[in-house]
Amino acid sequence: MRPDVTLISPYPRLGTRHDGESGVASYTANLAHALSDAGARVCVVAPEVPGEPESGHDGPVEVRRAFRSGHPRAVPQALAAARATEPHHVHLQHELFLYSGASGLPATMAALARHKASGPPTTITMHQVVRPSAVTSDYTAMHRVAVPPFAARAAIAAVQRALPRLADTVLVHEPSFREVVRGAVVVPHGIEVPGETSETPADVRRRLGVPADDFVALCFGFVAPYKGLETALEAGELAGAPVHVVVAGGAHPRLAAQGDDYADRLKRRWGATSSFTGYVPDDQVADWFRAADVALQCYPEPHASSGPLALALAHRTPVLLSRRLGEVVGASPELTVADGPSAWADRLRTLAASPQALAAVRAEVGAMAADRTWPAVARRHLAVYEGRTR
Repeated sequence: MRPDVTLISPYPRLGTRHDGESGVASYTANLAHALSDAGARVCVVAPEVPGEPESGHDGPVEVRRAFRSGHPRAVPQALAAARATEPHHVHLQHELFLYSGASGLPATMAALARHKASGPPTTITMHQVVRPSAVTSDYTAMHRVAVPPFAARAAIAAVQRALPRLADTVLVHEPSFREVVRGAVVVPHGIEVPGETSETPADVRRRLGVPADDFVALCFGFVAPYKGLETALEAGELAGAPVHVVVAGGAHPRLAAQGDDYADRLKRRWGATSSFTGYVPDDQVADWFRAADVALQCYPEPHASSGPLALALAHRTPVLLSRRLGEVVGASPELTVADGPSAWADRLRTLAASPQALAAVRAEVGAMAADRTWPAVARRHLAVYEGRTR
């Protein structure tokens, strides 16, 4: 039967949710299954992955691995493969470097224009939205962008202007992104609802080898410069015991492919005062959020809704956000921290010493999590596909 929607995106290995070279893979797996649970027939056109079949099923979701990530014509090939499924709707998950980088942009734009002229209705989710004014030399250095800031700024602005013209609907995850992408529809990043367990956080800590008396401040996900990890690690060092920062995640695949040893450099500098777990298997993701006292999101200039933030909200783990990330996601001031390691250290010491202050942060997280469950997000997507949301 024809799919109701064919998603174009990276996708985890069959049977997993938190796998792949981008958080967009986990996002798409959750979205695909939520749409399927809501009654939609879903197909995913994804990049080839060594050891994975060209065509298979992840439960009710059909997965076709039909193009090579990194190829300049990755998106044109993906769109052709999506049309071959004869879907009622095509939904592209987009980030600037997700498929082919700058070299593939001309082919991507041309293919989207042809598809809009003759293909089924199309939605594009822009997982990255960047304020052009934020693209400075510091920004390009942080993101390892190998072109001058003025060139990066012009390219990003051009893409963000063009994509809304090349799709029937463009989605963004946060209201503040709509100020950059005019006419976009806001659908929040979904959050997973953890299953019931009889284990207590103390049980989980013992299993992970985390000391019971530590106040664990968790930095979760791929280790990359744009996350402001230096701020978190320096804050943990300044705060001192019982505060203990745990960086749970492996090196970002894009950095690893470039031979960048950023993750190793962090470990060499702060390994004596913080812990670095390396890659976290899928079955341990929930454990780390249950073991943590607080999750830290120190992004200096966020360009996307944070997958680790969604996980923290799902597990009702107290979270602290950078001032800019708090602005982007519309968070309560109770959850935000001023810039600089000393401000973060002060806040961590306060939370470690005051159960009441920590409970207040947890309550704000619970309020923020409302209406972000994957079933609710799937319903909003179906409304978009049916033309009921503008």
